[in-house]
Amino acid sequence: MQESSILQAIPELAPDIPAEQFAGASLWLILSVAGGILVLLLAGGYLWWRRRARTAPQAVSTPLQEALRELDAIDADLPAMRECSLRISFILRQYLAGQVQDTALYETHEEFSQRMDSLAHLPQSCQNDTRSLLEHLAEFKYAGETARDVMRAHTLVETAKELVSRIAAERQKEEERARKENAA
Repeated sequence: MQESSILQAIPELAPDIPAEQFAGASLWLILSVAGGILVLLLAGGYLWWRRRARTAPQAVSTPLQEALRELDAIDADLPAMRECSLRISFILRQYLAGQVQDTALYETHEEFSQRMDSLAHLPQSCQNDTRSLLEHLAEFKYAGETARDVMRAHTLVETAKELVSRIAAERQKEEERARKENAA
């Protein structure tokens, strides 16, 4: 008895509807949906491209370019002699750490002066000038001179610029010589 009530509860389906009835309306529906999806994909692609172009990685600057840029900033400002010498000394030590992997950045001036191999990785022609400039800067750092001496500060900055440029040029010459020797 229960079986017959279940069978009676099932509704009867309508007769088959011909497929041609859906074909006309379906074509416009399919084309509009495809067009909408295409527009969304193009808009998403454009936004992705714009974001990627905006966040493109900047060219990595060399230690020389960084040092020269920072020295130019000091030259534009020309602070008091003590601050000027501290900043120039830090830039030189940072440059040495990046360019020739010298540990001068992480040492006090006394530690640097006492280390026998300090500046050993620099080209021979630049070692004395580098040591001399760092000594000269240390004199200003430890003298505590707070007066502004624009000419002296400018001279120190120009000396540091010339020195880092010369170190880079000499290292490049040494690398070219080494390449030629290895090729021969």
